[in-house]
Amino acid sequence: MFQLIQRGQIYTDSAGWPVIIHSVTSQIVRYWRQGRVNTASIDRFNSDFEPLDHHEAAQIRAELETAEHIKRLRAMKRVA
Repeated sequence: MFQLIQRGQIYTDSAGWPVIIHSVTSQIVRYWRQGRVNTASIDRFNSDFEPLDHHEAAQIRAELETAEHIKRLRAMKRVA
């Protein structure tokens, strides 16, 4: 299936992290992941990434934030 890849669209990578499209050329896709711009070839992008709607992306972000918060709490507990 053909799908247009545009700036600002939200996808998930092969690890399940949400990414936001930064820019696209005929050969590469640049995307934001955890505050960094990464690149992927069009072929790799088409095979490793899946589109998300905004509700799915918000749910994934909330789950990741919760996991990071729990990780920080555990680290604080070890120090105290």
